[in-house]
Amino acid sequence: MTVLIILLLIIIAVIGYDLWEEFFTWLSRIKIGRLSESEWQSKTKKVLLKWIRNGAPEVLLNDSKKTSIIKKINDYGKITSVTYWQDAALLKATNCMKDDDVGSEVNSLVSRYIPGDDGEWKIIPKRIDCAMLCYEILSSRYTDNNALKPAMDYTANMLKEAAKKHGTIPYNESIPEYRFVDTVGMICPFMMKYALTYNEEECITLAMNQIREYREHGFNDKIKIPFHSFKEESYELLGVCGWGRGCAWWAIGIIDSLKALLQSDGHNKEKAELLKLSIEILDALKGYIHDDGTVDRMVLNFSIPDSSACAMLAYCYSYMADLLKNDEYKNLAIKMKEKLRSVTRRSGIVDLSQGDTHGIGFYSEKLCVVPAAQGFAIATSEILGK
Repeated sequence: MTVLIILLLIIIAVIGYDLWEEFFTWLSRIKIGRLSESEWQSKTKKVLLKWIRNGAPEVLLNDSKKTSIIKKINDYGKITSVTYWQDAALLKATNCMKDDDVGSEVNSLVSRYIPGDDGEWKIIPKRIDCAMLCYEILSSRYTDNNALKPAMDYTANMLKEAAKKHGTIPYNESIPEYRFVDTVGMICPFMMKYALTYNEEECITLAMNQIREYREHGFNDKIKIPFHSFKEESYELLGVCGWGRGCAWWAIGIIDSLKALLQSDGHNKEKAELLKLSIEILDALKGYIHDDGTVDRMVLNFSIPDSSACAMLAYCYSYMADLLKNDEYKNLAIKMKEKLRSVTRRSGIVDLSQGDTHGIGFYSEKLCVVPAAQGFAIATSEILGK
């Protein structure tokens, strides 16, 4: 009898696991968007620092609402490779928090990836999104760039080898014939920062080649907005034109590359080119941002809102508003920040972001927590509060 009861409880747990997860998600969204400005500032930062110390939530790879306890145990439906750019966004927030002492948190995160005195990666990265993390590490006032040089060298050499092999850098070595807009945002700022930090001018050329190629072959020239991808040689445009997070990846790649170069003398041609491209994309997107600051998953269709795209673009508008003293950009950034506050749980977690993209033309329909949205939202707030 006891065995039967235990088996019954196990069956109930297995069948009901998804319902519990959905219930707790529903519960956490009660009174969403009710935090005052001061509460929002305090609670979002508290969540940020907790995630930096202890690790951020993983992002679901698939949209299935049926994730059984067995699959959960086996980590089915989740990937850890997105951790690089999620953690990079958390570090970006700390790099904008000039009035807070967050050195212990930053160093705890960095040491999870680069733990030893030898400055080498704990686990050798195989994906290019590690470059985004490296950019934020090099940008931190709490890190020793000389001590971390071996890991930075490895990342730069991985990208240089890919460029040497393929002309420009593919997002994934398993499909080297495709170029993705994500790649510009993930690698180009790092290549600029690495070049200036370690006197490797070649990397500036590689980054500019990546940017120029995508602008030439990956855009709708009429509306000046990127497609998700294009195919090398044939230059077929692939995926959606105006994928919200894809537009944000392009904007971040251009703007953070400009930000890196502005910290150096010279490179005036590249600075002028990047400034022009930065203004081009922000001006092109202005008409697709809702009056309340909402950014949609597919901006041309006015579809479902995406907090991650909103947060990433809000950072871009706020940085360029500060750089150019542009009130229009600033007002847009303020609206977008308020939109992000309206989708923040009472715990301080920025919610309702699009889940991880499955591939070209396959976009998540799930609304979930994407830690990068937290980082970019706080970065935006810090820039606006200067």
